[in-house]
Amino acid sequence: MLPVIRPEVVPGERIFLTTLLQDDVPTFTEWFADLETTAYLGAVGAVFRVEQEQEWYNSLAKQSDQINFGIIVRETQHLIGTVGLKNIDLLHGTAELGINIGDKTARGRGYGTEAVRLMAEYGCFFKNLSSICLWFVAFNERGHRAYLKAGFREVGRWRGSYQLGGRRYDKVIMDITRDDLDLSRMSALIHQLGEHGHATG
Repeated sequence: MLPVIRPEVVPGERIFLTTLLQDDVPTFTEWFADLETTAYLGAVGAVFRVEQEQEWYNSLAKQSDQINFGIIVRETQHLIGTVGLKNIDLLHGTAELGINIGDKTARGRGYGTEAVRLMAEYGCFFKNLSSICLWFVAFNERGHRAYLKAGFREVGRWRGSYQLGGRRYDKVIMDITRDDLDLSRMSALIHQLGEHGHATG
C-alpha cells in the first residue's frame, strides 16, 4: 500500500510539517501506549486509549491558542511525530513549544532538531511571536542536544520538580526569540513579498 501524499505546509530539508488527519489517530494511540514516550512528555506511567486520542484530535479545531502539525520524512512520506505551539498569547507574542518523535526508529537522526526549528520559525513569522519557550526533564539528553542545535538556550530550572522511580529530576526551561531566527525560509513561502520578505527579525 502506497503512503498517503501529505501537503507540505511548512517545508524543511529532510522533513516537512503537515496537517493532522483522522487516520493518524491509531498511530497516536500506538505512540502514547509507550511508557518511555509518556515519561519524556511529563505523563509518568500514563498510557492513552484510542478514545482519548480521538477526543484530543476532535478538540484541535476548537483550540484558538494552539496549533499542531505532523512531522513527515519527505523521502518516505512517513509520519514520525508531532510538533506544535500551545498557550499562544498574541498580545504578548509568546507561546510554548512541544514535540514528540513517536516513531522510535526516527529518534536520534536530527529530525527533531529540524522540526523544532521549523515550528519556531513558523510561529515567529506567521503568528508574529517574539519569544517561544519549551521544557524538558533533565535526564532527556537527546532532547537537550536537539533543542540546543535548533537555537534554544537554557533560561532556568525548576529543581527537583519531576519524580520518576523514586528519584527527582529538574525540569529545564529553554527559550528562543525572534531575533535568534532567520525567517527568510518562511517569507519565501509568500512569493509576492519579494525582497521585502527576507527579514531576520
